[in-house]
Amino acid sequence: MKTHAKLIGINVMAMLVLVLAACAPAAATPAPAFTVQEAASAPVPAQPPAPPKAGDGEQLADASAVADQSWARVSASPYQANRMIIKNGEMSLLVASTDRAIDQVTGVAVDSGGYIVSAKTWVQDGLKYATITMGVPSDQFEAVQRQLRTLAIEVLIDTSSGQDVSDEYVDLQSRLTNLEATRARIREFLDKATKVEEALQVNAQLTEIEGEIEQVKGRMQYLKDRAAYSTLLVNIEQQRPTPTPTPTATPIAWNPGQTLSEAGDTLGSLLRGLGDLAIWFGVVVVPLALPLALAAVVARRARKKSGA
Repeated sequence: MKTHAKLIGINVMAMLVLVLAACAPAAATPAPAFTVQEAASAPVPAQPPAPPKAGDGEQLADASAVADQSWARVSASPYQANRMIIKNGEMSLLVASTDRAIDQVTGVAVDSGGYIVSAKTWVQDGLKYATITMGVPSDQFEAVQRQLRTLAIEVLIDTSSGQDVSDEYVDLQSRLTNLEATRARIREFLDKATKVEEALQVNAQLTEIEGEIEQVKGRMQYLKDRAAYSTLLVNIEQQRPTPTPTPTATPIAWNPGQTLSEAGDTLGSLLRGLGDLAIWFGVVVVPLALPLALAAVVARRARKKSGA
């Protein structure tokens, strides 16, 4: 088994030497043999990435049209020339009407060329609150903030931050160029492989390199999209109504004449009541009580006679 592996290694090295000798100038000295692993890890001078060729599906995919336009506008700014900045912001607005503010904030986002990522509303202690997360073009970030400030009675929170990823993006471009150059070399080795074992070994290296290329492309696309659109979180809080003060009672001035009149009216009402009571007593009570009293007297006399 060891002998078979050694023979495979010798064949691969011999093939690489022949390929390099055929490609080198006649006057040049022969280049030393190297393995497929060394070819994969060999550094390639950094250079600007070549434009993608038509029909080459493995070239870096173009970003979306909107992202490219937004990044172009950002790069055109004298202050942010050739810079890729990821912006984030948060604002808390005190408003008179939450429903009206939601419509206004949504309108600002759409008019700027942005979109609503998420929205949430809730009621607490009789007041309505809302939270809106929006994505806006990076070149409109500051303008959108200024418009949102005009919608509030008071701006409670206003923060913003930025992350410059320009250097990372340039490094990824250089790394992508090196990886694609390495992939091209490995493909040449794969085309010239004469044995199954050699082809499998080279193909494994090619698969690993292509995986790294896809990772770099994905990271570059992510940075490009995040720099093209900034994230802005807007919290909306409804102003609490001012309580209506309780009116103070006006003191009433003393009026002796009015008091005497009210006392006279009360005395008259009392006398009328006593008179009405006497009339009821004479008309209702006396006629009913008189027969009962006479019966009681007769019964008493009858008991006295019987006792005598």
